[in-house]
Amino acid sequence: MIAVPGLKFAYRSDETHVAIETAAFLIPGLAAVLFGGRALRGHSRTDVLLCAALALLSLTNLCFSVIPSLVDENPGKFAIWAPATGRFLGAAAFAVAALLVPRRLTAPRRSLVRALLAMVGVVALVALLGWLFADDLPRGVDPALSPDSANRPRIVGHWLVLSLQVATLFLYSLAAIGFLRRSQRERDALLLWIALSAALSALARLNYFLFPSLYSEWVYVGDLFRLAAYVALLIGISREMLAYQRGAADAAVFEERRRLARELHDGLAQELAFIRSEGARLSGTTDRGVMRMATAAERALGEARMAISSLTTPVGEPLEVSLGRAAEAVALRMGARVEVDCTGKPEVPTAARQALERIVREATSNAVRHGQAKVIRVEINANDRLRVAIVDDGRGFKTTTAPGRDSFGMISMRERTEGMDGAFSIQSAPGEGTTVEVILPNAEPERPRRI
Repeated sequence: MIAVPGLKFAYRSDETHVAIETAAFLIPGLAAVLFGGRALRGHSRTDVLLCAALALLSLTNLCFSVIPSLVDENPGKFAIWAPATGRFLGAAAFAVAALLVPRRLTAPRRSLVRALLAMVGVVALVALLGWLFADDLPRGVDPALSPDSANRPRIVGHWLVLSLQVATLFLYSLAAIGFLRRSQRERDALLLWIALSAALSALARLNYFLFPSLYSEWVYVGDLFRLAAYVALLIGISREMLAYQRGAADAAVFEERRRLARELHDGLAQELAFIRSEGARLSGTTDRGVMRMATAAERALGEARMAISSLTTPVGEPLEVSLGRAAEAVALRMGARVEVDCTGKPEVPTAARQALERIVREATSNAVRHGQAKVIRVEINANDRLRVAIVDDGRGFKTTTAPGRDSFGMISMRERTEGMDGAFSIQSAPGEGTTVEVILPNAEPERPRRI
């Protein structure tokens, strides 16, 4: 379709051209605002250059295409040379941003202001030169050119216009390659969409070289590629904005969780610690009620600490880190050692993570309190299913023995596992330690969030 304009994939409409130019003004302008914000947060020179390049393209399309089309039905030579020059300079800025070595700026706000002022100056200079020399400019392309009469590529127009199209094609191709490599190296999804947009822009310039519909009344293949490039840019910035929104929501939730954790620590946990210390002072008493109260206070304090730990867990913390900390919160106080062995990259929803933390904590508590275990090993295996096993070197017990009235912990672990559609099992024998195993065949990660 690019090389065979005889397919006559064309539509004659000045209004559609104005609509495309309006999109070419609004979308790069919005993207420039986004990259300006990224530059201020990340101090990235690349983001500053991208902001400047997008601002230049946006101003070029507004000042040299949209406004002249609305003011004058036949804007003349200015409508060819001024946009072509501005778009070439915008493509050059794109290529520089893609190929320049990334560097962290010490004063991003000042650099951003200077870059934007420079782009405004470039647009003003192009407009001034176009206005001063409008009568002396050659006729670039015949605006009455029609694809209906084209059965082969029509490389027509002034040589300088054609040269600008080829140079812009080359610059966008360099930008596409550069941003593609940068996105893979830096794991930045937005740069991948920028690379796609640059590639589509390069295809549009190739078609404009073969048939210059950009300067005629016809909407042709090149215009569709150009519009697709801006749609790809819009999708990329929309995804980035959604990621920012999710990140801001996560930050707000995490701050509220930290507030609740502080309230628990300064209130409930302190009172429970006092009750536990008083119970320890009365450890020599023979009153079984007092001993049960002290034991309950200790367990309640452990639960409070578990809640505080869960509330202060950073968003996106690796599962092996959170499960290892849950085991250590119990084991270290009893003189036991915790080892964590993880294979794969386990990712589970927040609710499942919290349930696994409680299961690990309960299993560790049983191992050190009842089995006198000295080493607790948490094994995590994430392949096609998620397997979490808590293995201890304690005394073990007979699994065939009916559970007693105080075995609610095992019931709780099993119910939590079944609530996640998983399988729960306990393997143990006297003198051989105990293995508590949880398998989640349907564990699925939450949607990845980037900020």
